[in-house]
Amino acid sequence: MRRIVLLAAALSLSLLPRHAAAQYDLGGFIMGGQGGGGTSLMDPRFSVDMAYTLEISNYRGPYFGARYTLGMHRLRADQAAYRERFGGGAATVSGGDGTLYDTGADVEVGYGFGVLRVYGFTGIHYYQQYQYPATVSSGADEVEVDSRREISISNARGLGVHLRLTDTGAIVAEAYRGGGEDGVMRLSGTRFGLRWAW
Repeated sequence: MRRIVLLAAALSLSLLPRHAAAQYDLGGFIMGGQGGGGTSLMDPRFSVDMAYTLEISNYRGPYFGARYTLGMHRLRADQAAYRERFGGGAATVSGGDGTLYDTGADVEVGYGFGVLRVYGFTGIHYYQQYQYPATVSSGADEVEVDSRREISISNARGLGVHLRLTDTGAIVAEAYRGGGEDGVMRLSGTRFGLRWAW
């Protein structure tokens, strides 16, 4: 039920007519970071996130927003974990990296202090996690590890700080969490980037 309410709120905000708010800006952001989390066989390398955003606010006072996000998290094979599970300490590992794709809708609520805005966000995201094939070789023995795909629909949330540089541009930092269900790794980390309005 909570997921349905969050999704309905995000969609409602995105469909508001422009004259319904004192200041209503469409825009976007792009951010990158080095997230935490991981699976039993993969560790995170880096992430890139993009979004289409809606902001309803003045420079000072309550802030409301909504966004639709797309993210990609690159994962690297955990060499020690592969050797321990499939080949012993002297084994060599090739392949086994992965990618986690993340898309969803969030609502944002916060407060503006002039050039500075702080906010929290929460929403529902769809995750697809891929683990690519790997070969673990130990002498003349080889173990082929098949690719795997996990999918999940689960909550995402976090906190952000928005520092306005111009009337339409800002730098932004976010701490976030998500995933962690149906075999998909628990994402966490910090990301930084640029946010703008038009």
